[in-house]
Formats: sequence, structure tokens, C-alpha cells
Amino acid sequence: MKDFLSAYNPFGQILVTVEHSDNNGEPILLGLELMQKKGELDITQTFTVRHYNELSKFLKNSELNLAITDDKILSKEVAHTGTDAEIVAEAFPNLNLNDFYYQVLRTTEKSFIAVCRKRYIDTLIEEFQNEGFKVTSISLGALKMAVLSEYGNGERLKTHRGEVHYSNSEVVSIVTNQKNTEEQYSIEGLVFASTHSLPLAIALDAVMSNNKVLGNLGIKNQELYKHYVESRVFKNTLQGGIGFLLIVLLVNFFVFNSNYKKWQGLQEELQVYTTQKDQITKKQSEVKIMEALVQSVLTTGFSRSSNYINKIVQVQPSTIVLTSLAYQPLTKPIRKDKVIEFKDKIVSVSGKSIDKSDFTIWLRAIEGLSFVDAVTIVQYGLDKQNISDFELTLKIKSDETKN
Repeated sequence: MKDFLSAYNPFGQILVTVEHSDNNGEPILLGLELMQKKGELDITQTFTVRHYNELSKFLKNSELNLAITDDKILSKEVAHTGTDAEIVAEAFPNLNLNDFYYQVLRTTEKSFIAVCRKRYIDTLIEEFQNEGFKVTSISLGALKMAVLSEYGNGERLKTHRGEVHYSNSEVVSIVTNQKNTEEQYSIEGLVFASTHSLPLAIALDAVMSNNKVLGNLGIKNQELYKHYVESRVFKNTLQGGIGFLLIVLLVNFFVFNSNYKKWQGLQEELQVYTTQKDQITKKQSEVKIMEALVQSVLTTGFSRSSNYINKIVQVQPSTIVLTSLAYQPLTKPIRKDKVIEFKDKIVSVSGKSIDKSDFTIWLRAIEGLSFVDAVTIVQYGLDKQNISDFELTLKIKSDETKN
């Protein structure tokens, strides 16, 4: 692509061209994306869809060049190479140019002309805009295929709707054919299908700033490109303005934060001096609470609990395994700065039993202990392995706790 790159001056790294055509009476959109990569032009993707809302699946950029080749385009060739007015008058007598856009391709011996109603083109542009796409230029028919004349010299290149014949690096005929068969082409390393040859030609025409195709549509294209540039400038300016505002706010934040930290440091020093008395009082209160906690533990009587546990274990049969045995268990979890609360005169026993009769005998033995006032079965259940989980509560006699 060295020949193309010598004149390469696009307005973006990516060029997208979409051909708006028809196929058996149904609208069709044929797209091509051309990108500059490391000094080379490369076709990054081609696609064919039926509706505008499908374009977003393929396109990240919102800007595109639009080629119109459907049945709303009227095309002719005339053996005349004079002015635009003369060519249009010969091809379409009495054509009201206030209602039509036209483009003209001149060769050495003839001219090719394509026309379309302005209202239809404006409607297409609006439909693309409604889907979030900006049309930056319009092309009518297959006139822009002239950019590939050097590579189709003496041959012909097919498009979606027909084929273009070349001779002496010029277009000699443009033939419309709805039943065109698809072919594969390779030009300067660019591989593409014949269905997308026109989108490629229009993209390369934009890259090379080719001025072979003229007409009053050029005014519309200048207007479209102007709006595109203005929207880009506005977008960039808005982004820059927002960025500048954020920077200003960030600087103000740092300045405020620095002063605030100094003020906060002074406030913290003042608070240290004014709260020392409260801290000392709080520490004294904590010491008293700890003393109460220690005293409450001491009054539970460790020797008495050991005696109870020993007697319970002594009557325990071998078919019972204890998993927990607690004297005066806690009613609530221990919390900082809270008095320990426990179940007074209670022994909590839990474990597993594999023999129901032994368990019953053991319960009677516990009930017969001198310090036991009552035995309550809190839980007793049998699992799939015939092992029973149990939990008992033993109430200690009042006279025992006083001893």
C-alpha cells in the first residue's frame, strides 16, 4: 500500500464506509472498516446487515461514509465531458436541481452521472443519526470505483449491484446487475469480496483525497464534514473543560485538606488535655468492673464443682461418652465491660449414648446423688447410626450450694 500511503492524510485512524443498497427488494447494508496499522492500511472487518440498529454490533466509531446504490439512484453515461450543467442536462433533461443531488465522473471520452432526490438522502442521514451514527460524506452509485482504475486496468471489478469495466486506467462502463456472483479480490495486500469493493473504493478515495467525482453533492458533503468537525471540537472542548474543572477542584481540595488537617491537629491536642480526667475516671471504673468479675468467678467455688463432676463421672457407664460438662454455665457470652452472668445451681451435661437402657440407669443414678435436686432432659435424639445425642440439666440442692 505504499502508493496509497504516499498521499495518506485521513481525519482519523479508522475509516468506516457503509453501502446502503437493496437485495431482491429488501434493504441491505454492506460495511467495511479500514485502519492504519504501523504505516500500513488494513481491512479490519467487513459485514453485511439488514437494519441500522445492527451496525452497533460491528462499529465502535460513530462516524462513517455512506454510499447509496439502491433503486432510488438514477445512473447514466453520456458522450459528453463538458460542464456539470451540460452533462446533467444531456442525461436528465428538465431535472430540477433544487430537488436533486448529483455526482459526475468524467473520463477522457465520456461522463458518468448519478442523481438522487435530496429528500431521500436527508431521510437516510436522519435515520443513521437516530441510531447514533454521524454520516461524514455521501456517495451516489458506483462512481467512486474510479479510485481502483489502476488496479482493474483492462479488466473488470464487481460490486454488490453490478460491475465496473476499466481500460487505460479509466472507467469505461458501469453495468448494473442484481444477480451478481461474489468474487474474491486482492489489491496491494488488501483481500476483500466483490460485495464490498465499493465501500473499499470509497474509503481509499477518502484516504487519497481523490477529486475525480464532482457535483452539487460536494456542498452537502462539506456541510456534513463541518458538522462532524464541530461536534468533535465541542466534545473535546467539553471533555477538556470538565478535566480542567476537576483539576481545579482537586487543587482546592488539597489546599483545604492541608488546612483542615492543621486545624484538626490542634483540635485533637485540645481534646487530649480536656479528656484526661474522663479517661482516668473510665480506667478506675474498668478496674472496679474487673474486680467484680474476678470476685464473681471466685464465688462459684471451684472445689465444689470438681466434687460434683467427679460423682457424675463415677456413675457414668461405658456406653455413654460425655462431650460437655459445665458447672453453672454462662447465660450469655462474655463481653467486655459486662458482668458475667451464669445459671446458678445448675450443671449442664451433654454427650452421646449407644445404649438406651444404660442411659436410663445412669439418669436414675444421677437423680440419686445427694447434691442433685432434679434432672431435666433438654434434648435426646437418635441418629442413623443408633447413637443418641443428649443434653441434661441438673439442678443442685440449695443446701448443697451453701456448704
